[in-house]
Amino acid sequence: MSYHTIFTVINEHTASTVTARYAMALAMACKARLVLYAVHEADCDEKNLRHTERHLEHLLTVALELHIAVTGITESGRMATLLPKRVIAESADLVFYPLTPNERRVAILKRHAVHGLLRKIRADLAIMRIVHMGKPHPRGILVPLGDAVADSERRVGFIAALTKSFHSRVTLFHRPGMQSAKGMPDDINTFREGLLRHQVAVHERSGTGHIGRSITVEAITRHNDLIVIGASERGALRRLFFGDPAGDVMQQPPCNAILFRAAS
Repeated sequence: MSYHTIFTVINEHTASTVTARYAMALAMACKARLVLYAVHEADCDEKNLRHTERHLEHLLTVALELHIAVTGITESGRMATLLPKRVIAESADLVFYPLTPNERRVAILKRHAVHGLLRKIRADLAIMRIVHMGKPHPRGILVPLGDAVADSERRVGFIAALTKSFHSRVTLFHRPGMQSAKGMPDDINTFREGLLRHQVAVHERSGTGHIGRSITVEAITRHNDLIVIGASERGALRRLFFGDPAGDVMQQPPCNAILFRAAS
């Protein structure tokens, strides 16, 4: 699997420029077209508009210097309404969305653009929580897995594209109790074999105790600088804000983190 058009949302927050660096790296590795997309909402103040425009102009310059086929698009209106339509119009197959500091569990979910995007975007969706602004090139990627792995093929393709972009190592992380007399669950074996077919070297680790906490400890102690958590259904995405192990990690990750949802 290779991406052809990659979207990344740009706003006034510096985190969106770090997210865009991930999108650029994948665009280069996949020889894909890159779309830098900004929306000016009606209640956005002038200062934030200027920050957004500066970020967009800078990223356009960087992408052109890297010989990436890039398009910059700015629209006025509501992000949750405009972005899904633009994704379809531009035939995008991957969208990066940077979570803002306000998009957290303590907030009312329906107030944020991400609520609409989770329901409406039909492309692969990578929702990013940026913690370290100065680490746009992950060397260690931690991939937590449950005993059931939905959308395995598309998630494998996304992780393979990341590793190709950054020459990263990949660690699959699971609970030790998942292995039975018959071996690891079939979904995990399939996931591992999929990565190996993409020529991705795979390490495996396990942890005990509270799932979210063990993921955090593993990321810190093994110096992983990106966590990629899969979301197999819209209910799982909703729990990003209301609580579950993946939500706990995404709210306060020890490093940059992606919640990946395959195209529906």
